[in-house]
This record gives sequence, C-alpha cells and structure tokens, in this order.
Amino acid sequence: MIRKWAVVFFTLLLIGTAAAMFMHAPVEIDQPTGSVELDYSNIHPADYVGPESCAKCHQEQTSDWRLHPHGKMNLNPTDRTVQGDFSDHEIDYGNMKVVFDNHDGQFFMSMYEDKSLSRQYRVTRTVGSKFTQMYIGVQTEGPEPSDHSVYSVEGKLPFGYWKSRGSWYPESYFDTGRKKEPTDPIEMSRSIVNCQQDLPWNENCIYCHNTYPYQHRIFFMSEASGFPLRDIHFPNGTDKISGWGPVTPDQLTTLGISCESCHFGGREHALEGRQIRYVPTSPDLKVHRESTESLATDSPYVINSICAQCHCANVGLYPNGAATWNSREALDLISGACKNQIKCTDCHDPHRPTTEGGLNSLKDNVATCLSCHAEFKDPKQREIHTRHPASSGVSCLDCHMPRIVQGLESLVRTHHICSPTEISMLKNGGPNACNLCHPDRSIAWTLAELKNGWGRKIATDPSWESVYDLDLDRPVGQVWLTHSIPTVRLVGADAISRAPEGNATILELLGALTDEYAVNRLFGLFAVERVVGRQLTKEEYSPLESLTVREAQVETLKKKLAPARSGSQVQQQDNFPAD
Repeated sequence: MIRKWAVVFFTLLLIGTAAAMFMHAPVEIDQPTGSVELDYSNIHPADYVGPESCAKCHQEQTSDWRLHPHGKMNLNPTDRTVQGDFSDHEIDYGNMKVVFDNHDGQFFMSMYEDKSLSRQYRVTRTVGSKFTQMYIGVQTEGPEPSDHSVYSVEGKLPFGYWKSRGSWYPESYFDTGRKKEPTDPIEMSRSIVNCQQDLPWNENCIYCHNTYPYQHRIFFMSEASGFPLRDIHFPNGTDKISGWGPVTPDQLTTLGISCESCHFGGREHALEGRQIRYVPTSPDLKVHRESTESLATDSPYVINSICAQCHCANVGLYPNGAATWNSREALDLISGACKNQIKCTDCHDPHRPTTEGGLNSLKDNVATCLSCHAEFKDPKQREIHTRHPASSGVSCLDCHMPRIVQGLESLVRTHHICSPTEISMLKNGGPNACNLCHPDRSIAWTLAELKNGWGRKIATDPSWESVYDLDLDRPVGQVWLTHSIPTVRLVGADAISRAPEGNATILELLGALTDEYAVNRLFGLFAVERVVGRQLTKEEYSPLESLTVREAQVETLKKKLAPARSGSQVQQQDNFPAD
C-alpha cells in the first residue's frame, strides 16, 4: 500500500532528469566462479526495452503477466480497469456526502458539505485489483487558489473501494498504520481532505507499483534497492551515477510491474542475444559480496534481493521484528530463521496469474520445508514433533509462519520464519502460534505445553502480569482483544472467530466493532460475520457511522446475536486463502 516512501521522499526535492545514454566499457562483475570482465549493462534507461519486446519470444510468459496482479498495480483509468462503483454512488462520512460518478470517460469523487460542493477529484490512476482498489488523482474543485499544486500533482485520493463489500471507505480503513479515526463528524471529514496532498503518487507508490530503470531505484540508497547496500559499489570511484535521480512519470518503462522490474533491463538480451543477468550490472555499478555465497540466478541471495526491491514496506513490527502489515515479505524472510536456505520462488511462482501471488499448494510448500528438515519426512516423526495428528490439518507453516499479518482482506502468513517459543512475543502479548488456534487457553497453559511437548522452559517475571492483565490464566484471546498494539487486536478478533466449535462467543467479538482504528472495525466485522454465518446489513452495523450510532448498533447486536456461537462457521482451512 502507498505509504512506505512517504517518510523518505517528503523531504526530498523532486529532480527532473533527462535519461542519459551510457558508453559500455568492460567492468569486473562477480560470478559464482570468480570475477570476470564483461561488457554488460542493465540498469540505465537505454537498457530497458519494455514488455512488448519480451513478448516476441516469450509469448506464454507475457500472456500470464497480462493476467497477473503485478501488471495491474498501477493502470490508467478506463471502464475496464476501474472496479469501484462510479455510477453516481453516494455515501455519507462525517458531515459530508461523497458522490462517485463518471462522465466523458473520466471518473470523479465529489465531496459536499451542506449541499455545497467543497472538493472534487479526478481519477488519473488505479492502484491494485485483487481485493481492494485505491485511486490516484488531482483535485479539480476546491478552496485552494488555482495555482496550488493540488490541481496538478497526482496524489492518493481519500476513498478506496472494497470489492467483496461492494462499498466505499476512507483510505484509513485499509491500513492500521494510519491515525485513530476522530469521533466528531466535522473532524472525521477534516481528517481525510489532505490525503491527496500528503501522499503524492510520484513520491510514494510510483516506486513499487511500476517498472523503471534501476538507476532511479538505487538513487536513494535505501532498503528498496533490493540488494543490500553494503554489497553495492561504484567502480568509477564516485558514490553516484551520472544522470540518476528520482523517477518521474515520463521515465517509467511501464505502468504496473512488468518483466524488467525483476529481470532488469533486457536490451543486452533482446537485441544482442546475451543471457539475462539477474543482478544489477553496469560500468557504473557492481554488486560485490564479501561472503562466498553464490550470485547464481537461482540463489536465495539473488532471488530474495530482487523481491526485496518492492516487498520492503516500512510498517509496524511485532516484538520479534516481524511485520504487522503486508508488503514486507522479502525483508521478513531475510530476517527469519531460514534466510540463507529458502527463497521466495520456492513457494511462489511469479509467472502464475493467481490472486494468491502464484502460491504453490500447501503440500508443495511443506515439501520445501522438508527439503532441509529431512528428519521429519517420515509422517510418524513429523507427528511426534508437531504433537498434532495429520488429520488435524496443522502443518509446519501454522507453527513457524502463523497468520499474524494484516493483509488486504484477511490475515496472511508471516514470512519471518520463527519459533512458537520466541520469548519476545510471549512476554509482550504478541500473537503466538499456539493461542492462534487456542485463543480460549491462557498463556500459562501455552508455557506448560511448550515445556511438556518440546522441552522449552520459559520463566515468567512480574512484567508478564502487566501485559496479561495481572492474570496469566486469563484466555489469551481476550488479552489480544484489548492489546495496546492495534494489529494484535485485529489478529485476536480473527483468531477467536476461527477457534474450534464452542470456543468463541459473539459477545467477545462485538467490542471490536467500536475500535478506535477503522480497519480494526472492518476486520472485527469480518470476524462477527464468520461466527454468525452471514453478512450483517448496514442497518445492523455500518463502520462508517459516528461512534454514537455504532455504539447503539452494537448494543442492539448484543441482544440480537448473543446466543450465536462459532458452531455456525466453516472449518478454519476453508476460511483462509489457499496455502
């Protein structure tokens, strides 16, 4: 989601630079077998040829790419690409009425206060396509003077569309990283009007939702360089490349993520028949590793560094360093227990056009784990280790990659491969694998199970009691529902709603519908609906209503739904996206 570049780029002056042509001279490039001299370049504007050139030989891959979510991360707005309801749809938010309409082939968001138009935005780009869709645009009407940048600089628009709900919500409803939602209707309206100005497109999502020459990515020397900064060197003796700078819209190879985002510039390959090189290479730049680990195409170092160019979001972290929100998967993998043994493509096929990111089957992904942990290939040994029979459906991933990350529409697996015994998570009340399936059990029970089952003795101290409300025997699910970290509350509601029959009651979950963070209310709503087995009507509950109205709706729901229990839900494996 658009936000990870905001801190980096808000303080930088956007520099317009012309794409420079570069002379190609021999340069020393590290190879798995040593260092050799190569005349090769794949990071400059002249090195990028675009997906149509790739399609001439790679027709099947290009066809798949056109269907893949990567290619739809940013698109121009058309009747085909725009998925939100712009058919004169209206919603009320705060003291405003917002109208979404289209005319003359263009799409608009209009805000009215006291029946008078206060602001109007025109959509210039779409963002995403799977579960939700956000929009980039410029203001066309508003109180600012006509020469204000709001009328010319594209920015993130204040409302997004949630496809499965068929509803519009303020952009803060999609992300726990935003501030608490105000309770006063006037303040609610004011909280979103500066969204477009605060989140300029060319300083934020342009960098991870589109394809452009690597020289622009490396300009800021940040985590978004993908390859570790310590391994990036400049053979020409300077600390920069002539002609580099922030990328501008006219310098994009494509809107959306296309072939050369991962494969780097393809000129040498497409025009000269040379083999694609999966490491950024130029007379001006080389990747050099102090260690002996291979720079081979299929090495974890190379593959994970490529993915880390975009999957490196600056999001909140759990006590163990794992991300609370998605888009940080590559950095999570690199920081986890299997960082040097596993690569993103072991579980994901980036060329397969599925909504789950080309995710392999659960069986295949477990096989990936067993390729290193051969002692558990025997099902009996695996059952002894997990203390769960095969019929339970519990896999390696449930314990070592639990679903604790807020995705776009559901909880997804952390890619920070870890152990359920991590003390930093247990002592701080972070979501642990044991209580995700057993939220009705206490932390005292969890510690006893870890000791009895795996011989891991974890001692507590007085600081634990403050986290667990002075009661280590209290159900952990209840602790999570009131946790100080917003994402933990969101995870707690989800875990309780998926617990085995008889463990979850609707009364435990209804409190999530009044959470001060809007996205928590939405995920709380998903949890309540999972338990009662149906979608609530807007009259029963609407996340967009004022606090007073929502509190009254929740009180009515308590009386109406109190008898409901989790027996109406389907099994856990059927609720989650495919593994």
